Amino acid sequence: MKNSAALSVLGAGTLWGLIGLFVHILAGKGFDPLQITTLRVTTAMVLTGLIIGRRDAKLFAIVPKDSWLFFGNGVIGLVFFNWCYFNAIAGGSLAIAALLLYTAPVFVMLMSVALFHEKLTKEKIVALILTFIGCGCITGAFSGSLAVSRQTFLYGLGSGFGYALYSIFGKPATQKYSPFTVSLWCFIFAAAFTLPFSGLAGKIGLFSDWQVWGGILGIGLISCVLPNVLYMNGLQKLEAGHAAILATIEPVVAAIVSFLFLGETFTLQKLLGIVLILAAVPILNHSADKK
Repeated sequence: MKNSAALSVLGAGTLWGLIGLFVHILAGKGFDPLQITTLRVTTAMVLTGLIIGRRDAKLFAIVPKDSWLFFGNGVIGLVFFNWCYFNAIAGGSLAIAALLLYTAPVFVMLMSVALFHEKLTKEKIVALILTFIGCGCITGAFSGSLAVSRQTFLYGLGSGFGYALYSIFGKPATQKYSPFTVSLWCFIFAAAFTLPFSGLAGKIGLFSDWQVWGGILGIGLISCVLPNVLYMNGLQKLEAGHAAILATIEPVVAAIVSFLFLGETFTLQKLLGIVLILAAVPILNHSADKK
């Protein structure tokens, strides 16, 4: 039973790691990061709605006074995280963007200390130091020659911060509603916010290209809806900390994809940065398990 749950989480992380391929396709066709974000959340909204319609129509319902949770989860968290992440990928490095995204657990830890008065343990301090050194290694900051631009680096950190906000707002929402309900309304608010500003109406001609539709289905179905379903299935049978550790296969897959398909190269310093940032995740989860 646990083996199948672990495989589900590993499958989710693998599918999330493929997102760079679809971003690369859509960006190559002329879509900017905000438009790609809009395509992702809108496609995910439609597909999640179809899944809920087949499972249980009652999952559509929410209490209006809880709308602020879904606004925070969908707009402040998901939209900001995706926009920053896709800008970081557009900066030329899928692997570095994926690794900087995994600074999110550190941001969650720092916000939890400030907002929820959680203790700043030794494990958390070690994880913070490892993440800081790892970021320095993968960007080349310690050697005096940046491997990525300052803008790309800030977008990468922004994606980690946005993903942390996504978790902060999502936590109280999932305590009151089904994960499917939370996901759907998160996508609804995200799509409603981005569609009016996306400028997609000016790109109508691009939708006649089958590769564009492949990218849209890839970014909305393969690397959004399907991994969410797999991850939730795994969470039903695994501890959250163990699932989070298994999900760190995502940046590893992203690094392999960037090397095999996008022509990115790796130095020993970058590889050390990868190891340090990934090492911080199980340390934080060990701290959570102890608590």
